[in-house]
Amino acid sequence: MRVFLLPLTLGVVLAGCQREPAAPTPTPSVAAPSPTPSAAPSPPSDLSAYVGEYPTEPKGAAPSFLRQPQVREAVAAVVPDKQVRDLVLGSDVTATPIALVEGKLVAFGCEPHNCGPHNWAVAIRPDGTDPAVCLYDQDRRVARWYPEKAGPAPVNGCPSGE
Repeated sequence: MRVFLLPLTLGVVLAGCQREPAAPTPTPSVAAPSPTPSAAPSPPSDLSAYVGEYPTEPKGAAPSFLRQPQVREAVAAVVPDKQVRDLVLGSDVTATPIALVEGKLVAFGCEPHNCGPHNWAVAIRPDGTDPAVCLYDQDRRVARWYPEKAGPAPVNGCPSGE
């Protein structure tokens, strides 16, 4: 038995002579639970998947274009008027399929059965940046872009991408 104690004792003595502590030997462990997701937003998804789709219809398991959080946040960032935001992001709308025009997705909508005098459009880059919103309301004599000068002044309505 003394033969087996000597190497153990020698190992303890040599460990005490080292200047830096030895690195602990890794031991197998049970996988730790994954950390709780942070409140930070996930990176923007590619909105170009919505080209050709109607802005109010879901895309598979994904929400509709107008329900995408990054679209809603982008519209809120440039349109201070809640009534205008609600109109533009609403689902009671006649719409055309989303088009890619000059590097931006264009989602056009209008008042059902009254498209000529009441229409709007959302234009946004596929990565969710550089949003612009057009509003045309002939009755209220409103024809403008949010932010101001984001596009040419709407004369007979907002662009539809068609």
